[in-house]
Amino acid sequence: MKLLIAISGGIAAYKVLDVISVLKKQHEIKVITTNNALNFVTPYALNVISDNNLVTETPGEVKHIELAKWCDAFILIPATANTIVKLVYGLADNLVTTTFLALAKDKDKIIFPAMNTQMYHNSIDNIMALNDFDNTYIIEPEVGLLACGDVGIGKLPKTKTIIDSINWSLGNYTSKWLFPLKDMHVYPATNDSFSHLHIDWTKNVEIPIYPHCGSFGAKRKHDIHKGIDLYAPVGEIVYAVEYGYVVDICPFTGPHAGFDWWENTWGVYIKGNSGIVVYGEIEPNTSLKIGDYISKGEAIGTVLKVLKHDKGRPISMLHLELHDVNHIHTEQWKISEPNPPEGILDPTDYLLRCYDYAEKYLNIKYIE
Repeated sequence: MKLLIAISGGIAAYKVLDVISVLKKQHEIKVITTNNALNFVTPYALNVISDNNLVTETPGEVKHIELAKWCDAFILIPATANTIVKLVYGLADNLVTTTFLALAKDKDKIIFPAMNTQMYHNSIDNIMALNDFDNTYIIEPEVGLLACGDVGIGKLPKTKTIIDSINWSLGNYTSKWLFPLKDMHVYPATNDSFSHLHIDWTKNVEIPIYPHCGSFGAKRKHDIHKGIDLYAPVGEIVYAVEYGYVVDICPFTGPHAGFDWWENTWGVYIKGNSGIVVYGEIEPNTSLKIGDYISKGEAIGTVLKVLKHDKGRPISMLHLELHDVNHIHTEQWKISEPNPPEGILDPTDYLLRCYDYAEKYLNIKYIE
């Protein structure tokens, strides 16, 4: 695959040398920079590490069109607040921004924001606007000690995390989501484990795989299951699998949602990179409100009791759904329909990729 690595002028630019050294072994690469990026990493170093594949601006040559056509994917690392706002508003004043503007809509664009914590929070609207561009993947920075001495979000991830994120975005799947239930032993299950095994549900959670009755696509008495049930004890903390914005908080089961045979629970809808992730059958944090920005791994609520009667299975769970960005709420998946309703996606793969189960169950090879 042909990767165009674009570097903007942040202190984290020096880390890109390691990234280039790994990617050039897996892909065909070219490197471009903003002028400010060269204050942090020299053209000589970039040329050496990229095997002389640094492309620079030359008067009289129109290189951005050629580069935009050449690449299969555009990777901006690090993405500074200044460059991000230029991309959002279509400002084209250097080789990086002009090339981005010339990319076809179907080209993958992978963006790694890195900046001071307060700058990051003040840039969230621009980052989310960029996230809405076609085939664009925003890779959230890490929390840690920053170059300015502050501790907070804004740190460029480690090289392996960067490589994994790039390969995931390009279809070479590695973990992207964070598993939503921490501190529990996780394993995949094809059979109904609560029927066949006696396990401690306070310490173990399974990823249901079809035809498990908690799996995506499992046939129920009145409908087909359009999410995944992660059985967990009441009060277990639920964490966001990726960053995004809260777009809805509403009744999910029970009388207040029109389902009298279940207990009252809530659903939290968060729009992020993957689509709209629905965290159902939970008690949202009291401080949570529509419009809130949620970080990956942030606690958003706790598991609630949903079943009124113990029928030999756990009575509490996190019900997880994945919708595309144009479908916050979806129709019931009817027994007579072979395919899910429009806008409903299968979250199974995302959960399996959180662990090495992806290699076995999805026939996916992890890339070191």
